[in-house]
Amino acid sequence: MMKHNENIQIICSSLATMGLVDVGESLQEQLSHKTKDDMVAIIALVLKEMAVQKSEALAERLIKRSRMGSPSYMADLWRYEQRELDLELIEELNNLHFIREKRNLVIWGAPGTGKTWLANSIATSACKAGIRTRWVKFPVLYRELVRLKNKDSQTLESKIEYYAKFPLLCIDEFPNTDIEDNYLLQEFFDRRAIANTSTLVCSQSNPEYWQHLFPIKSFGESIKGRLLQNASRLEMKGPDLRLGNTEE
Repeated sequence: MMKHNENIQIICSSLATMGLVDVGESLQEQLSHKTKDDMVAIIALVLKEMAVQKSEALAERLIKRSRMGSPSYMADLWRYEQRELDLELIEELNNLHFIREKRNLVIWGAPGTGKTWLANSIATSACKAGIRTRWVKFPVLYRELVRLKNKDSQTLESKIEYYAKFPLLCIDEFPNTDIEDNYLLQEFFDRRAIANTSTLVCSQSNPEYWQHLFPIKSFGESIKGRLLQNASRLEMKGPDLRLGNTEE
């Protein structure tokens, strides 16, 4: 019994040393009145429960820090025929292989077809997988970069570096704003490409024609090339979901 208690103390103190004090305390409570024959099973159960709790807590923090707003979940996806969804591709994207492979994702289609919702759902899955994610609307991002450029070049550099480091950056409403500083945007997307991280872009425009949406076509071509190189593309079709047209 003495050896049994010593083993419990060693396990709990080791967990505390690793910063897992709460896990050690939970284990100590569960094991203190058990025989050594129960020890392995109890340890496995407690560690599993604590791992799930910590994973859920991390996901909540990442979702909050991502600034995506309310999370969406793939289980709630409306699958009726009129949407013509590529469910196989959507499932593959939700498995997050494109992030682990450091590829981009472009979701495009008419307003109301569910682009933002689907991107939000993928971003939620990324947070639940422990992947640092950031959500931003392109007009807001562009105005922020322009403001910093006019105010403080050093702060601008830090902000571009900040966005570059996220394993997943989700940019909604691309490129729905009047663009004047082409150089600034080219630098931003160049930095993302150099960082070799994944960018998820939602757009109402067919990505094949993005270059025409920039005042200087060559810059549009450059940015388009950065985003589409080795990227997965998903076109969203069907009626405007905001109108409640969900009949099969």
